[in-house]
Formats: sequence, structure tokens, C-alpha cells
Amino acid sequence: MVEAAGTLASQPRTSREFKQAVMDFGMSRTLAESHDRRARQLAGPAQAAQAVLVQDDTQAKASLIEQGDKAERKLNWLPRGRLADAIRDRALLPMWFVTVLGPVPPAHKRQKWMDLATQVLAYRVTYGITDQVVALGPAPDEYVPRRTEWYGELTKELRRW
Repeated sequence: MVEAAGTLASQPRTSREFKQAVMDFGMSRTLAESHDRRARQLAGPAQAAQAVLVQDDTQAKASLIEQGDKAERKLNWLPRGRLADAIRDRALLPMWFVTVLGPVPPAHKRQKWMDLATQVLAYRVTYGITDQVVALGPAPDEYVPRRTEWYGELTKELRRW
């Protein structure tokens, strides 16, 4: 089409090249219009398919997030129950625990103490911390977003106790 337009612009109207370019331009224009119509016809279904893909991706992510939240609740529920039992039974808590949180929750901050203690226990279980003296074990060697951030948050919270 571009070539035909160039010939139309540069050749005399009576030349054989001009007449051929007129025919080529007409056929090219018809083909271009046909392709344009077809592209518009396909655009709607393509956009609908794209919307379905985005929705599917969103639902998949929501499902994964829901599963992760459920696992986190379970991870927190189990040690919290054991800790509550240990406190109720006046069991001897590990040295690393008593060093950072004390042997029992303070009366005026019981809920906050239990939340933090549960998070510390969950961190230890999640990352296999077995240090008998330091609650969170050593700081992560390399930056792993969730672990490094969780370690930092817990360290900050533990300083308040």
C-alpha cells in the first residue's frame, strides 16, 4: 500500500506504473479494510478472554492467600494452646523464653504478651530455631524478605519486654 501510494505520488497519471499502482492501491485498501474489520471482530473476544484470565489469576492468588492465612492461624493456634496450658500448669519454660518474655504474662498486658510469645514460637518452629539461649537464634545470614522482616519485627517487639 505504501509503495503504491509512492508510485501514485511520483508518476504521471497516464503512465502504466500509475495505472498499476491505482489497482494495487485499491486491492491493498480493500485487504486493509478487511483485516481491520476482522481485528475489530476479534478484539471483543480477546478482551473478554483477557478479563477472564485476570479474574482467574486474581481468584488463584486469593485462594493461595486464603490457604496461607489458614496455615498461619493453625501455626499460631497450636503453640498458643500449649503455652496457655504450660502457664496454667505453672510449667518451667525454656531459658530462651523466660529471658525475653519472663515466666508469666503481666496482668495488664496478657493478650499482647501471648500474641508476641506465640509469634516467637511460630518463628522458631517455622525456621527450625533450636538455640537454647537466644529466642530467635542468629539473624538470617542472607536477605530473605519474609524471614528477615519477621525477625526484625520480633526483635523490635522483644526489646519492649
